[in-house]
Amino acid sequence: MIKSAKDIGFGVIGVGIMGKGHALYLSDYVKGAKVVAIYDTNLTTATNVAKEVFKKTKVLPKVYQDIDQLLGDKSVNSVIIASPDHLHAKHLTQSVLAGKNVLCEKPLASTVKEAKKVAKIVRESKSIVGVGFMRRFDKAYLDLKKEINTGKYGQVLQIRCTSRNVSSPNATTSMLLTNVAVHEIDIIRWLLGEDIVSVKVNYAKVTKKANPNLSDPISVICKSESGVLITIDIFANSTYGYEVGMEVLTENGSLVIENLGSLNIAKNFKLPGRKPGTLHKDWMGRFKPAYIAELKAFINSLQKRKLDSNFATAEDGLAASIACGLGVKSL
Repeated sequence: MIKSAKDIGFGVIGVGIMGKGHALYLSDYVKGAKVVAIYDTNLTTATNVAKEVFKKTKVLPKVYQDIDQLLGDKSVNSVIIASPDHLHAKHLTQSVLAGKNVLCEKPLASTVKEAKKVAKIVRESKSIVGVGFMRRFDKAYLDLKKEINTGKYGQVLQIRCTSRNVSSPNATTSMLLTNVAVHEIDIIRWLLGEDIVSVKVNYAKVTKKANPNLSDPISVICKSESGVLITIDIFANSTYGYEVGMEVLTENGSLVIENLGSLNIAKNFKLPGRKPGTLHKDWMGRFKPAYIAELKAFINSLQKRKLDSNFATAEDGLAASIACGLGVKSL
């Protein structure tokens, strides 16, 4: 896609799996924006991603090894933060104080203390800031929310979530909360319109694939304000494929998001068939359409100078961090 001079200039901070994905999706599928700058501590990685962007857009992003230089670049109107989790709060703070609009990958921060601090800074700024909980833009989750809101299934009573990654060699048990469960916490708050008030972690027999700092798998047990029971089963080293699913049990039916993204509803004694297929190797394959939709919504937000109503705000990110913090305490 050839980008025009009128497109919004983006800087990408961190171009690992997530940052590279955002840079290439923005270049391939999104109108009205272009990647003009890249920062990463690995100069070779940053340079290679810049070259890939150039192949798609004929625009060669500048490569920086200093974030302040990227943020000082006048061609950079907005930034995408995809650095490691523990740097999100720092990089988001720097970006907002530099007057940039920001799409920050989840989580908002690694600790509740940092999340509260950066949320306050965002609250007092004029920047448009969205937190990258992309499931809010996934068709299956959007359809699920629409169905629940019809009211024809009655009250939501219980929610069961499954999150299984193929391999996580550097994960820690606390990261299964702050990096993984945080997705489920946010999407459940979005679905129910209420907060999570209690979080407890239960341990399973540990897989031999887990490193010494990881208890894997685990089950996270939560309660919402209205008493909905939530179970989040997390397996960081499943080895057989990437799986993300959710069952919402209501008074009149069961609504299930299958691993490949379909929504199946069991109601009136009718049980839909499970969709067969090949599992993805990671989240980038399963949620590619959602990431693209999220980017398009963010560009639209910048053009209208108002964050899309479907986006997670910094306040949503803070609420998710607080809930995950309860889980970390329970460890």
